[in-house]
Amino acid sequence: MGVLLPCVLGDGRGTTLSEVLSVPEVRGAGRTFLEPDREAVAVTEPRVAVVGGGVTGLLAAAHLADADAEVTVLEASDRVGGQLCTGLVGGQPVDLGAEALHLGAPGVAELIERAGLTADLVDARPGPTMVATRRGLRQLPGGMGPSGPSRLWPVATSRILSLRGLVRAAAEPAVRSSDLDGDVAVGEYLARRFGRELVDRLLDPLLGNLHAGDVDRLSLAAATPQLDRLARQHRSLVLARRGGGRAAPPRFATVVGGLSRIATALAADPRIVVRTSTPVQAVRRTAAGYLVDVGVPLEVDAVVFALPARSCATLLEPLAPRAAEPLRELRANSVATVAAAYPRGALRGLPAADANGILVPRSLGRPLNAATLLTNKWPHLDDGGSFLVRLSVGDDAERPLGQRSDAQVLDLAHAGFARITGIASPPLDATVQRWQRGMPQLEVGHRDRLGEARRQLEGEALVLAGASCDGVGIINCIRSAEASAARTLEQLERRRVAA
Repeated sequence: MGVLLPCVLGDGRGTTLSEVLSVPEVRGAGRTFLEPDREAVAVTEPRVAVVGGGVTGLLAAAHLADADAEVTVLEASDRVGGQLCTGLVGGQPVDLGAEALHLGAPGVAELIERAGLTADLVDARPGPTMVATRRGLRQLPGGMGPSGPSRLWPVATSRILSLRGLVRAAAEPAVRSSDLDGDVAVGEYLARRFGRELVDRLLDPLLGNLHAGDVDRLSLAAATPQLDRLARQHRSLVLARRGGGRAAPPRFATVVGGLSRIATALAADPRIVVRTSTPVQAVRRTAAGYLVDVGVPLEVDAVVFALPARSCATLLEPLAPRAAEPLRELRANSVATVAAAYPRGALRGLPAADANGILVPRSLGRPLNAATLLTNKWPHLDDGGSFLVRLSVGDDAERPLGQRSDAQVLDLAHAGFARITGIASPPLDATVQRWQRGMPQLEVGHRDRLGEARRQLEGEALVLAGASCDGVGIINCIRSAEASAARTLEQLERRRVAA
């Protein structure tokens, strides 16, 4: 137990990027870049550096290559993918970052098709999500999402709210509307509509866990843009959603071997040069464009920054200090994912035995934020050998994650899982993956701060992208990649016309 494994690429064998790409270094006139195994040729296409090899950076690079740009992706770590990260637990590849795809969301099917992985998709099994309460586990009410309930009857029959809390939530259609003047916190707004109890017992474990943050700090406009639009257009959220009818249930899926295979496939695009273990030391402006310092100079016409906000601010400080300033104000929280293999029958007879997931509100004084019961959720992980579980923990008031060893993080996660499920067996095998400041916090005022940073870069071919700017999750990364590639091409065209 407690064997720690690094993130590996999705084939489960720890394939290195150099084995996938085999790209030698080529030196050209006044610049250094990488090319696939072909002779160096004169470059006439616009040259773009993408700083950050997560899914946003890789997909932005692919869109730029679609437009015939010459793209180099620069990744500081020794692997691509960012939070598309896979580790081995109990002999099986398990995702330690992003864990599922919403196939109905815009761009997701296209991303999988681009990666050539459509045939390797596996749909999630139907199964309940449970919510931990002081009276035991309860099933998450139907229609309850990260932006609040669309129907009140399932909430009323869930036995999660008290009678007083139910009466308050049911009064939402009659609550007097108040105009939204600027941005507000999601928790504050929904407490105004449905009452504090619904926020603490249902919204917090859903939206709070999704962002690893505090719903009373998360921005209504940035973290839940659809809710923000609904709130500004309608007096009652429940009546507005009822008028739209019931949406089809989302189709969630994953990729056999892990979602990191998406990153591996994007990085293997022969039109794109990818350099891992290559931190960017500085970006400088030149008469013709920009010089990206990675130990040797890389001359480019544009730079896409697809990396954490504070790292981006450090690189932008010499170039555009007024753009760097608001980026430094964007916070990120630390979390850890613990993937554990338990004895096959360890949950038999317990309330959580058939669940796909468990959410834990902060009000329970949680050491554990959430659990995904992988063997129940994904048929390809149900091999009969062991019962696989993903556990998520974050900083707490007692001691931050950074002050705990991996063994202590594992013990903390298991103790929380045992407390809410009653499981008696310790894990047989486990791995800990830390995401130090890995969860961007889209807090109140986020859009204003980001908008100011982008305004300060107007006229420059310097583009901001990634989860720190545009939100967590693969869907937001897809949107960010598309938008950043479009902005980059627009700036390049303006410069071409001006020249």
